[in-house]
Amino acid sequence: MNSKLLRFALFVIVALVQLAVAGGAIYTSELALRTGEAYRFRIQPVDPVDAFRGRYVAIRFAVDRAPVTDDSEIRHGKRIFVPIEVDADGYATLGWAKPDPPPAGAYLRLRAGAVGADDDGKRHVWVSMPFGRFYMDEDLAPEAERAVWSGPRGQREASVSVRVRNGVGVVEDLFIDDTPIHQWLAEHADSQ
Repeated sequence: MNSKLLRFALFVIVALVQLAVAGGAIYTSELALRTGEAYRFRIQPVDPVDAFRGRYVAIRFAVDRAPVTDDSEIRHGKRIFVPIEVDADGYATLGWAKPDPPPAGAYLRLRAGAVGADDDGKRHVWVSMPFGRFYMDEDLAPEAERAVWSGPRGQREASVSVRVRNGVGVVEDLFIDDTPIHQWLAEHADSQ
C-alpha cells in the first residue's frame, strides 16, 4: 500500500510542476499583453500552417540586428538585452545590445546570433525575435497573406503591435496600411 501511495504522490508532484511551468509562461505572456508598453515593428509576413495549432501568419521582422560596442562581451547563443527605440516614423528599432538589462526603459530579452560588422566597420549582432507567429482564424490567415502581398509593387505596408514588459514581448495585432488586420479584411471583403 505504501508503494502505491508513494507513486501517486510522485505523480501529483510531477503534474503540479508541469502545470506551474505552463501556468508561469501563460501568466508572463498575459501580463505583457495587459500591462506592457506597445511598439510597432515593420514585418514581412508569410502564411504557413501548424498541424497542431492551425493557421497563422509567420512574422519576419525587418529589424534583425542590433548594434554592439567593440569591447562588448556578447557571444553567439548567449542571452542579451536590447533596448527598444522608436524611429521618426513611429516604428520600433533595436538599440545597443548589452549583456545586462538596461536600468530604465523597455527592452527585449533575446539570444545573440552571429556578431559581425557592416561595410563601414560598425559592429552588430544578429537576433531572432522570440515572437514570430500571429494566429488567426483558419479562413482569415490566407486572406491576410494575400492582402499583404497583393498591394502596389507587390507589397503593402505591414507591421505588428508588440506589447513589451520586463524583456518579454507578445504580438498583439497585425496591421496592413495602419489598419488592424481584422478590420482591414472586413473593409476589403468585396475586393478579395
